[in-house]
Amino acid sequence: MSHDQHAHSAQCCCCARANATPEPEPFRLADLADVPRNQWIGGGIMLLVIVVLILFRHG
Repeated sequence: MSHDQHAHSAQCCCCARANATPEPEPFRLADLADVPRNQWIGGGIMLLVIVVLILFRHG
């Protein structure tokens, strides 16, 4: 099977690599600066409620 004549379902290694989706960028702490303030406040309240409920159940 030459390079130009692939089977329908299989791809050669170089074609599969060329069609691969790019890897996502790694997480950086600087990305947290882009989160809106109301999401920080809402997340903090939810975290506080969860911690209080856990303490209440184990107390």
